[in-house]
Amino acid sequence: MMAWLFGGPLASTGELVWGTQPWLIGVAAVISAVAVAVALKRPGAGRGIEAIGLLGAAVVLLWALGDPFWFEASGRTEPGRTVVIIDGSRSMGVDEAGQPRGEKALAILGEFGREVDVFTFGDGLQAGPPTDWSEANTNIGGALAAVADRYLGQSLASVILMSDGVDRGGLRAALAAGGDAKLIGVPELPGPLTVIQVGDAVVGVDLAVTDVSTGGFAFLRTPFFIDASVSGPANTAVDVTLRREGRLLKTRKVQLDDEGKGSLRFEVVPSAVGRFVWEVSVPGHALDAVPGNNTFAVVVRVVRDRTRVLQVCGSPSTDQKFLRLFLKEDPSIDLVSFFILRTHQDFASGWYPDELSLIAFPYERLFTEQLETFDVVIFQNFDFKPYFDRDPLGLLDNIARFVRAGGAFVMIGGDRSFDLGAYADTPISEILPVKLGVEAPSTDEGRFRPVLPERGRRHPVTRIAGNGAESAQAWSRLVELDGLNRNRGLVKGAAALLEHPRLKVAGAPMPVLAVGEVGRGRTMAFMSDASWRWSFSEAAKGHGNQAYLRFWRGALRWLVADPDDRRVVVAPSSDNVLLGEEIRITTTLRDAGFNPIDGGRVMGTVTGPDGVQMPIEATTDAAGLAVVMVRPTISGAHRVRMRSEGRGTAETVFSVITRDPELAEVSPDAEFLKALAGAYGDRGVYRAPSDAPTPLVDSSARRVVDEQRVVSLSSVPIVGLLFGLFSGLAWWVRRQNGGR
Repeated sequence: MMAWLFGGPLASTGELVWGTQPWLIGVAAVISAVAVAVALKRPGAGRGIEAIGLLGAAVVLLWALGDPFWFEASGRTEPGRTVVIIDGSRSMGVDEAGQPRGEKALAILGEFGREVDVFTFGDGLQAGPPTDWSEANTNIGGALAAVADRYLGQSLASVILMSDGVDRGGLRAALAAGGDAKLIGVPELPGPLTVIQVGDAVVGVDLAVTDVSTGGFAFLRTPFFIDASVSGPANTAVDVTLRREGRLLKTRKVQLDDEGKGSLRFEVVPSAVGRFVWEVSVPGHALDAVPGNNTFAVVVRVVRDRTRVLQVCGSPSTDQKFLRLFLKEDPSIDLVSFFILRTHQDFASGWYPDELSLIAFPYERLFTEQLETFDVVIFQNFDFKPYFDRDPLGLLDNIARFVRAGGAFVMIGGDRSFDLGAYADTPISEILPVKLGVEAPSTDEGRFRPVLPERGRRHPVTRIAGNGAESAQAWSRLVELDGLNRNRGLVKGAAALLEHPRLKVAGAPMPVLAVGEVGRGRTMAFMSDASWRWSFSEAAKGHGNQAYLRFWRGALRWLVADPDDRRVVVAPSSDNVLLGEEIRITTTLRDAGFNPIDGGRVMGTVTGPDGVQMPIEATTDAAGLAVVMVRPTISGAHRVRMRSEGRGTAETVFSVITRDPELAEVSPDAEFLKALAGAYGDRGVYRAPSDAPTPLVDSSARRVVDEQRVVSLSSVPIVGLLFGLFSGLAWWVRRQNGGR
């Protein structure tokens, strides 16, 4: 109410500013004083009250004439926000006591007041409370991660999650397996988490596969487990089968206990990389209440083991230290690093091997027999000639062939890189995305802030924020770099993701960061050795080192050719679709700079479990998207293959099911919600339906508001109310004394 009277909430850190010249206010004050004096001289009872009314009305008019406004400067500190995320999935629409389960969440929301940020989640996160309960998926982990990303760099007073806990996003299964919170992907939140369970237990008798847990991904040729939970009539034995995209793999029998519950584990060794549909099913019978939940399909992504990175540095440096630390701390990376090396001149100087403290650099073995064991090779300020004593060009050619066969190569700048490392006219120059062979000088020592071109806003390497505009803003905040290795511009087919603001090559800005695709592999050239400064500059502004981390994470993900970071990407609108419903198949087509291709033709097939192929084709729009709607007529796994001439192919899978995943299990999962709160330690708390929904609050939370805010105080509701009150009082007294 107070915020409405004053035209909005007023921060205590603001200041009052007058928009009218003081002399105008003085003149108006004199006129008002004369009017009040005249009223006091007039005979009659109540003239004092009339004068008070006139004086009050005059003061209000003077206030409005002064044009005051409340100015809140950029960079001010305000208390942390409270964020409420509400499950909007179909299971929240289950009827309980005559109303949808989710209505309880809306009732609880009203207890938190109006000064909260409210979001609805299902498979994604949308601003505002739910208007219905129609979301087809529940991804609690994704919703929490979206909140963490949206409020990155802020400190929240509280994060409140309201759900029945029937999670379909993988976090539920991972917590049930008892894994470490960080390793299984529990998002790190910028505030304490309060988990409020919505809904009471639902009891029913049904033969069903209630849950299948896989972890979401598996490693090639490495055993992984598919854990299934089955429910049905108590004390019965049930045959449970496992299929991969319709092909029967195993059948096992499980004994249900006195409560009609049982569990079992299948061990599987995947033999191919990709996404596959695994189906666990139980037979139906005449008394089965819900036959649609007899099959449970999950999509498992089979990947290679950890990304193996070889980092070779010519000498220790701050840039080398930061990158090595980043690579070492990422649990998904297996790092082999060399940065203090013996040269062949060390041996030629007369020292014996046992008199040298450094081990010999095993360059021959690394770049011959062991090269194919790596996914990414990084040359960081490394000049090969002092170290490659035997067949140097042959070893560099091995690296070039490694890239063309599907590997990745990165060269980072410095006084031993690019032309300064004598890489011009070597096999390495044939795979780099920039041209070498510049005329002296080979470097530019001037400080500069790289410019993010339009193509860099969409590329996964330089997309360090939620969208292109936010990425551009994030890059503009980063500290300047101090010098770079010069180059002769891009090679054909490469793309510049960061450019120099002043230096030109053939009329175009000189590339600072460039990427390219060579054969089946990828390469990246970063012409500076100062990316470590981006970590310090962000930390100094209170934003952490997220820009540095996101840049290198995105770079490695792109370099190893993650399926989602290819030029041709195909994705279904859902991993599972109900039989008879349409599914949207979206193909994304991008050029070398990952900018969308308009008018590109894509063709492919959808192959069902019966082997029948449905041909599909489409043309991309301005966003590079080609959409095809498909209505499958048979249940089971369907594989989609799409291709674009000259740009590659892509595959994906989806499963057609006869059960609604959101309604296959409708009993609230209190154990998962408790485990989720427990994963945050003392910054997490669980509230049962019978508990008061009191949130856990961090009273010390603060946020920095970057934008200026101006609130006018001359036309706010309270001004009109006070003027009406005082002028009305004066008029009423005057009427009582016979005046007009």
